[in-house]
Formats: sequence, structure tokens, C-alpha cells
Amino acid sequence: MTEALRPLRPLQVSSDPRHSQSPQPKPGPIPAPISVPDPSKKRAICSQCRIRKVRCDGRPNICQNCDRLGFECSFQESPGKSPGQYVVKLPERRRRMQACIPCHSKKTRCLGELPSCSSCVRRNRVCTYPRTKRHGSTTRGQGLVEVIGPDDKSTRRTRDASSGQDIGMVGPTDGPALDHETTLGLMEDYFQHLYPLPSFAFFHKPTVLQRCRDRTINETLKLAICAITALQLQRTSLCHDLWVQQAEQSILQQIGRASIFHLQALLLVIRYRIESGEFPTAFMLAALAARTALALRLNYERPELSDVAQEARRRLFWALYLLDDFFCVGLREFELCPEETIHLQLPCDEKHFEEGRHMHTGLLRPGPEQSENATIIGLRGVFLRLTSVRRAVMRFNRRVGLGDELSPTISGSIQRFEEELRSLKATLRPLDHYSVSNLTSCRWQAQFLMLHMSWHQCHCDLYRTGLDGYSEAAPSPVLIAIHPRDRVAMQFKCLEHAESIIRIVSDFSNYGDGECLLERDAAVCAFESARLVMFGSRIPGAVSSLDVAINKAKLSLNLITRFFPYSASTQPLRKDLERLIASYSVRLALQAQESFSEPDPPSARPSTKVSQYASSRQRLSVQSLLLQSDFVDDSNEIASPIQGSEAQTTASGVQANHQTSQVSGPSSEVHTATPKTPRWATVGQANTASGQVSPPGSFLDAGQEDAGLIFNPWMGFTGTEDMYGVSSRSQGLDNEF
Repeated sequence: MTEALRPLRPLQVSSDPRHSQSPQPKPGPIPAPISVPDPSKKRAICSQCRIRKVRCDGRPNICQNCDRLGFECSFQESPGKSPGQYVVKLPERRRRMQACIPCHSKKTRCLGELPSCSSCVRRNRVCTYPRTKRHGSTTRGQGLVEVIGPDDKSTRRTRDASSGQDIGMVGPTDGPALDHETTLGLMEDYFQHLYPLPSFAFFHKPTVLQRCRDRTINETLKLAICAITALQLQRTSLCHDLWVQQAEQSILQQIGRASIFHLQALLLVIRYRIESGEFPTAFMLAALAARTALALRLNYERPELSDVAQEARRRLFWALYLLDDFFCVGLREFELCPEETIHLQLPCDEKHFEEGRHMHTGLLRPGPEQSENATIIGLRGVFLRLTSVRRAVMRFNRRVGLGDELSPTISGSIQRFEEELRSLKATLRPLDHYSVSNLTSCRWQAQFLMLHMSWHQCHCDLYRTGLDGYSEAAPSPVLIAIHPRDRVAMQFKCLEHAESIIRIVSDFSNYGDGECLLERDAAVCAFESARLVMFGSRIPGAVSSLDVAINKAKLSLNLITRFFPYSASTQPLRKDLERLIASYSVRLALQAQESFSEPDPPSARPSTKVSQYASSRQRLSVQSLLLQSDFVDDSNEIASPIQGSEAQTTASGVQANHQTSQVSGPSSEVHTATPKTPRWATVGQANTASGQVSPPGSFLDAGQEDAGLIFNPWMGFTGTEDMYGVSSRSQGLDNEF
């Protein structure tokens, strides 16, 4: 038996012919065969379970695991034979060991099912998985080379050489199914639904569609257009999240090569991130877009270009200018495109742009010599000038709240803003003035609606500082310094314009195009007008009583719910308006007429992750996407940790400072925690010394609402930190801050 096992070692071939043949076995008794155990005594294991390394129950015909998972069992193939004689077929992989991209970005649990995880199926979104090492290094960078373009051979070699920096993507198949027919359909949908909006009107429709038909359009731009269109129109069957990730990756990999096509795609990627709730990414990408525009000198004219090219680059920069409204307004430190750096004329009318004709429209802030050209601006140009005025009003309100605006100059500033708004309205053509007939006959209903809502909202922002008891009113000492007659006039003007916004919302709901899309600013105007109307119902002589005001607020809520059902940027507006309507409805049922303030907000979120001084100066609203980004200042980690009792002392000091900054309300606790006196406090002391008494309701000032809920998405109101925490402007800040 020992000699029979020798052939396991390689045989040595001998050169001697006497040993060339194998030795013959010696005659003897035949060995008994090895006994095979009875299958009934030992459990059989099918080939699928053996490969998958799981327990098999050995059930005849088909085991339980294969029956449950739908695999082809070796028992079922040949039940009377040994599983070793079965041709093994690898089982289909049903689960990934890595979370899918949507679940990973949302930080939710992913079970890794294939082809789509249960979490994505439940939320009705496209499930895509990152590419694994199993696909190989060549397949890993393939999608990126296709995004960049097949003609760029040098870029292809660079990507292949540095495949470790690529972030390959793979979905249910080997890549996104963006065929030519799908691309053409999404391009047409973009110009039908998104192009009428101010922030998306920076493409020349004939040029883009022709390049798409000829298949010569920039691949990154094509992915970005298709992704934002599929998201806005809720085409959940398409892989739009994968397309936008590929477009963003292509832009970042060529960050040092500024391109106007990549800037167009980047603006669409930013809007995609905003609408999908990825606010920190959108905020950071916005800075990259601003740098790219300045690198290309898009803020200056280029007369040597064709008329279409000049107008397209102007509109691209103006779309970047409007991007500031999503994060904050009234803070110069966060502005992407300061107005003093813009040397471009306003966009021309749509008809002239489509025909490729050049028209002179004037600058953003026109001088006296440009008034004769104001009649040919068009809706988009007037909207940009109105946006500039609204931002100036927000900066004015901020100066009033911080005490940087002297009380004697407030009335003069308000009159200058009123004159500027009247002049702006005078530039409108007869067909652009608001009426129901002009609304229904206008080709660009979304732009028409947003222009007139924003015009009335600008007046509301200007006059709301005079509303006694309103959360965004001016501080009490400033209100005392204003003549009571002027203060009452401001209140009624504010409510009048808020009622006008509600009327526009009602007309659009009844006569407008229900299929068109709206920008977020329309939701902001509807939200603010609903708040003002409900609050103003308590003022004697108001147009609407409380029950009528609640019904009008429901019209605004219906607009937000109907036109922004999936927008992550408008969800705080909808939730806060629902809470306000419920609170006012309870007051109406209880007939609590003695209360003259807004309902109490929910508990404030402590803002201890950034500088407390910055928080008190900036006063970001709860709807600000910058505040919702929830950035954390980790500067404490750049130094070595403090040892011993010093750490406890420092921590207690920080906690005490935070508790002091969170004190709010008109109670005496605020005064005990703030020894410094604001600049405008001397006005109130002088009036008190002269015998003047505060008007009714003036004690319910901005400090009554907690600083954690600041309703105006454009700026926010002055809280207790603003009124008592800073005695005067720091020497390092200029007047604009």
C-alpha cells in the first residue's frame, strides 16, 4: 500500500533502459474497497450551499435555502447522483457588502440588496452602488473617460495613470442608461419647464438643442442638464443622482482648467444639491463657481464676441448673482458677486436673445443718464434690479437692528427706497404690469409672478420694522424715536403689500398655469405674506379679521405644498407655516384677543459650533441654507488639549458665555446679563427722561421670539445678542458689515 502512494511525488525518469518501465505490482490478495458511508446517515450538502458556505438541510429534490432564494439546486438537477457530478453554477449575488450611494450620502442604514436596496425602493429613488475592486482598474476609470470625452487622449492617459484618485460608479447595470433619445427628451423638458425660471435661463436654446442632436454637446454639461431636469420633474426611473455625481466629479478633476461649459454644469450641480438637501456641498461648490467666473472674467463685457455669445455669458453670470439668495442676504462677507465688481449690462428680452440681436439694457444700478433706455430691459432685467434693491433693504434693516442706523436718518432712507421702487415699476411695459389678463397671457408666467410678488415683498421688508410686537420689528428704543403717525403708516403699508401678495397667489391658483415650476423665492414671499396677514389681523383697522387671515394663509400654504412638494430647501417654510396656522387657529378658538404677539416658536437650537460673536452679528435665519448646513468650527483641535483644572475652568467659562448669549425675551434677565449699552439706547433714555411713554405693544419687541427661529430667509431679525451683546461696531469692521 505504501508503494501505491508513491506516484504522488513526481517520477524520476532514468536513463538506464533497464529501469525505463514502471515496476509491476507483486502478486497477492486484492485489497478490500474503501467503505462509503451511507447517505442516509450523513447529511448531503448541495453545491450552492457548499459554495456559499451556509448550512444545508439536505432536503430531497431542492434544499430549503435554494428554494427560498430561487437558486438552481444540485439536488434538483440530479437527485439520484452525488453533488460532485453536478456542473457547478455560481449563485447569483443578492447582497452587497457596501452601502449604496444614496444611503451613504444620507447616512441611513442600507441592507445592500441587489439590484436595489429596500431603503431606496421605499423612498422611490434610484439605487446605485460604488464600483468595487472586483471590476478591475480599467473598468474603474471607464465612466470618467466617457464623461470627459473620447477625443481628449491626454486626459484619458492621465486618468488611467492615476486611477487611484478616481471614484468609479456602478449602478444596477454597468453604468447610467443615458441614451440619445432620453437625452433629447430631457433637453426639451429643460427648456419647457426650467428655462422660464430666472436662475436657469443662461442657455441659448437653438444652439444647445442643435448640438444635442448632432451629439457634439459637452458631456459634463449634458449630464448636469439631464440630472437637474429629471430631479425637478421627478423622473425617479432615471439615474439622475448618478449623472450629477459623474458631472461633479468631472468638474472637480479638471478644477485647474476653467471652462464656461463646466461653469454652466456647475451651477446646475449646485441647484441639484440644494434641491436634494445637500446644503454644505452646495455652499462650497458655490465658492468654486464664483472663482471660476472671475477667472474667466465673466463680470466684464467682451464686445469682440458674437451677440449670442455675449448674451449667454451675461446670463450665466447673472444666474450666479442670484445664487446668493439661497444662503443669506444682507451679509457682505458671504456674497459671491459683490455689485461693485459687476461691469455687465442686464440680460435682454427673450425674443431678442432667441433671434440673436443685440440690445442695450443698462447696468444693474442705473445712473440718471440711463433712464431713457429703461423701457427695453424686459422682465429678467427688472427682476435683477429688484433683487439688488431687496438686498439693500435687508442691509438697511440689519443696520437698524444693530443700532448702526441713526434714528433721525431712518425716515429719509425709507423715502429713498420708496422712490427707487416707484422708478423701477415705471420701467415696466404695459403688458408687464400686474393684472389677471396680463398674467394669463404672459408667455413667462413664472417670471411674471415672481417679479410682482418680490416687488410687494420688498415693501413688506421695508415697513415691517415699524410693526410693534412683530419678531422682525426694530428694537423698542428705535420705534420710540419714530413719530407715532409714521409708525402707524408703516404698519398699514406693510399689511397692504402683504394682502397684495396673497391676492397674487390666489389669482395664480385660479387662473395660472398649474404645470409650471416656481423658484424658491416665490415660496418665501408666500410664507412672509401669510405671517404678516395673520399678525396684522390683531391691529385695529386691519383689512382681514383673524379667521379671514387664517384662510388667506392657507392659500400660501397650498402654493408651497403644491409647487414645492419635494424641495428640501422649502421644507422649513412649509413646516413653520403649518405650525403658525395651527397656533393662530387655537387662539381663534379660545378668543384670546388680549395677546398681541406671534405664537411662541419651538425650542431654539444652540449655535455653539461657530463663533458666538459671528452668530450675534450675522443673525442667520432658520430658513437660511447656510444655517441648515450646520458647519462646525473645529479650531479647538489645532492646539494641544488643556490639562488639569485649566480645561474645567475653560469649559465652564464657555458654557457660561453660551448661557448668557441664549437669554432672550423682554424680561429683566437680559439686562442683568448685559452690562453694555447699545448706541441707540441713549435715544430711549432721552425720550423717557422727557416724559414720553412707550406705545402699547412696544415692549413686545424682537427679543420676545427666541433667536433659534428667525423667519425671514433673507436676513433674520435682531435678537437679544444684537441689542445687548455688542456695544458698538468693532474697529475691524467697515460700514457694510
